[in-house]
This record gives sequence, C-alpha cells and structure tokens, in this order.
Amino acid sequence: MHVISIFLTIPILLLFIPNPGMAQLHPMESLGREIFDSYRASQFSKFYNRSIFSLNENSFKSFLFQIRNKSLRDNLIQLHKQNFPPNATFNEKWELAFKHQWRQQLRHLAAYTPSKIRNESFTPILKEAREYGVQWETTKLLAIEALLPISWQNGRFKIKGDLDLDANTSNPRILYIDRNLNYRLTLDKLTYSKTFMIGTESEDSEKSYKKGILGNGSGQADILLRFDTNTPSELFYFCPDQKGAGGPIIVKDFDDLNKPNQRTDILLTFAYDQPARAFQIIIKDALLSAGGAVFTERPKFLGEVSLPRGLSFPD
Repeated sequence: MHVISIFLTIPILLLFIPNPGMAQLHPMESLGREIFDSYRASQFSKFYNRSIFSLNENSFKSFLFQIRNKSLRDNLIQLHKQNFPPNATFNEKWELAFKHQWRQQLRHLAAYTPSKIRNESFTPILKEAREYGVQWETTKLLAIEALLPISWQNGRFKIKGDLDLDANTSNPRILYIDRNLNYRLTLDKLTYSKTFMIGTESEDSEKSYKKGILGNGSGQADILLRFDTNTPSELFYFCPDQKGAGGPIIVKDFDDLNKPNQRTDILLTFAYDQPARAFQIIIKDALLSAGGAVFTERPKFLGEVSLPRGLSFPD
C-alpha cells in the first residue's frame, strides 16, 4: 500500500520508562499505542483514524502545504510537468507545484477506501498473528520506539532522516532527536568494527554522553536513547576510530516546529504466551499532522523475534 506518490521515494529498563506525570505523551508514542490497541481490540476504526487516509480535504491540503520536509517537497516539485519561471526560487517552485498537484495527491488517497485499507493493512496482521497462535487479549505491549537504522557509506555513518527546509540546517548529517520518545538505533553489518558513540563534543571519546543512553560506544547490539528536558540541545555522534564519520545531534521538544517533519518508523514490541515470546510490528513513515501523528504506509508484522536489548518480559 503506497499511499501517495510523494511519500514513496517501549516493561523497559527504568532508564527508558516515561513518567506520565513528568512529560506529555509524545504524538508518536500515542500513535503506537492506538495502533496496537486497534489490533488488540480488533477495532479497525481506531486504526483508520490514525492514517493519512482519514484526513479530509481541508486537513490534507493544510497538512501538505505546511509540511516542513524538503525531501517531500522535492518529490512533489519533480512531479510538476510544467516549466517553472526562469530563476524561480525553491519556495516559488513549491507553491506552483502544490497548487497543481495537491488535488491529484488527494484523489490518489481517495482511491484507498476504508474497505481496501482494512483488507490490505489491518486484517493481514491479525491473520499473521493468528498463525503464531497470538491471542491479542492476553498480549502485553513492551515498547514503543522510533526505529533508526544505521549503516556505513562513503566513510561515515548513514542514518535515515529528512532534510529541513532551512538551507542553513539542511544537512544530511544532522540527526534530529525528540525529547520524551524512545529511540532504538540498529547498526547493520556494514558498520561492523565501526563504534558508534554520542558525546558532548565532536570526535572526543572522553566526552561521551551517557544519561538516557544504553549501549553508547559499546560497539555491539542496539543503542537505546530517551532524552528529557535536561538533555543538552546539541550533541554529536561520531566514530572514535575514524574522523569525519558523524555529525550533529539536535535535541528538540516534539512541539518545537523549528525542525523538519520527518518520516518516522515506529517499532512496537509485544509479548505473548507462557513462557513469553516477543513479537514486533513496524509502523512505517509516520508524520506529524495538526491532529497528531498519522502513518502513511502499510504497517508490517515482523513476526516472532528474540527479546530486544533493553527490554524484559513481564513477571
């Protein structure tokens, strides 16, 4: 289920347990809970209402026009078939492309009826879970995490992210992290022997930052992050054995709009059975809208997995 053409292209250790009395629930965490609950209760309407397909015409138009994401705007500009005026700026190109393309994108969304979404995105996960014997009413949600795969390319770490509109901050090396959201950084085989470290200063392993991080600089397994109001607004990721491999980390509150609206993959890990087994669902390419986070791609059931680092089964 590809939604529209422009969108193609966490019991946890105490360190990572959010305290509802201390911080507002992050929209991405809210999205993850509602999607999990929709499967648990077999309630399709709750699932559908957190998808991009549920946006009405005015909501979608406003969402698309105001989205702060250069990658998505570039895609829409490329779809514009007419010639742009000579010397047109990026913003001028965007306004013209939006004017001519937004209805077409909305029509593309409308082709996915609730019935089709139920049959292609909701029911299959229930069916796959049944094949493992999962009885949803006795499942336990273990974690809701933003998933950040890390690879190695051209002598540096490569991390999924979308560019900002601001030319001064539109740097593919910048990693944006929200406070009060769990992140799981997974390093692929290309990063073998390349230690991933986060610190308060670039390229200085003596200044590694440990608060809210599990596995920083360990060189093995996943790295878990959960930053809070006390986390510095700027950190750095780097490889202590190779200069120039990292970049800045900008830490923001989720309601700080001075950052790109990034497509975020949300990983749900839940437990079922006795003895307990772990299972996962991934919610692809979630974005923030005026009404909260919405997903734009078909969630996928990942099946049974080994218990991920930092998580534990309920007693």
